[in-house]
Amino acid sequence: MTNLIHKNLFTNQFTTKLLSWNHKHNKRTMPWKGETDPYKIWLSEIILQQTRVEQGLKYYENFLFNFPDINKLATASEADVFKLWEGLGYYSRCRNLIATAKLVAQEGKFPDSYEDILRLKGVGPYTAAAIASFAFNLPHAVVDGNVFRVLSRVFGIKKPIDSTEGKKYFTNLANQLLDKKKPGEYNQAIMDFGATVCKPLVPLCETCVFKKDCVAFNTNRVSTLPVKEKRVQQKTRHFYFFVISYKNWVFVRERTDKDIWRHLHEFALIETLQSEETERVITTAIQNRWFQKESEVKSISETFTQKLTHQTIKGIFIKVQAEKRPALKGFKQIEKEELKKLAFPKMLNEYLGKKYL
Repeated sequence: MTNLIHKNLFTNQFTTKLLSWNHKHNKRTMPWKGETDPYKIWLSEIILQQTRVEQGLKYYENFLFNFPDINKLATASEADVFKLWEGLGYYSRCRNLIATAKLVAQEGKFPDSYEDILRLKGVGPYTAAAIASFAFNLPHAVVDGNVFRVLSRVFGIKKPIDSTEGKKYFTNLANQLLDKKKPGEYNQAIMDFGATVCKPLVPLCETCVFKKDCVAFNTNRVSTLPVKEKRVQQKTRHFYFFVISYKNWVFVRERTDKDIWRHLHEFALIETLQSEETERVITTAIQNRWFQKESEVKSISETFTQKLTHQTIKGIFIKVQAEKRPALKGFKQIEKEELKKLAFPKMLNEYLGKKYL
């Protein structure tokens, strides 16, 4: 290897040591490891974006059971796909999954070049590199959180991984270290190494094959690498859901705004900037003519909390038995037993799971 971006005598040995560790010590098993079907690899990668392997595994298996090939997925109803995705979060991934399945089915085959894979909806450089190397043995290095962590620690790189300069630097280094003859094996090895040895909080430094050469370990900087320059601004949103029933009907709608939980269902909602007295929120709902003043408030739930990447949702559910049929625009009335067929956000499923209805 020539023109290495990182001036470190150990750089030439990194790939050899990593692949040796992979052959001798890597015991990590996952159903998509060693897979060459681009559909299955793509499916697993989309599911694992922002999802832990342990959680994503059952979704991967359920999707393959229901949609064994991309044509089955492309022709499925969107409601069925969203229901199967329910609980994974980041629902834009599901929308992209549906759009890409339809496109690939229409074109007749999965794209087989990095550039064409990268053009697919919801596919970024990391996912494109993973599909290209695993399915088609193309020499493109994956650069995900595990790779950032391993390279920044082993080579002592202080460049912020969330900066434009840092991303470019790490991508160049990753591609220079890549075993061009076995790119899929190398990519899987470095991701597995980051997940099982060079872990975020409790890395196994004492048994690490890079112990003697790791800059972070030998300069006591393991806990400070990798570096991020941006801090995510968190906000809290307060949701008051009105579970309005009339006879055996309950009223729900699909969220269509470009916000969280798009295309999932919800009950009538009042959002506030801060926590409010429920009596005040109920008065607002009556003023909105969602139900009459004489209607019975059956119950008010405890506060449910759901943490998302940039925000925390605090939700309270107010169950109301309406005296007359509510005139809720944009809502559909369904029988309570039908609720389980609809896709809801995690918070609403938790409420429904406690049998408040």
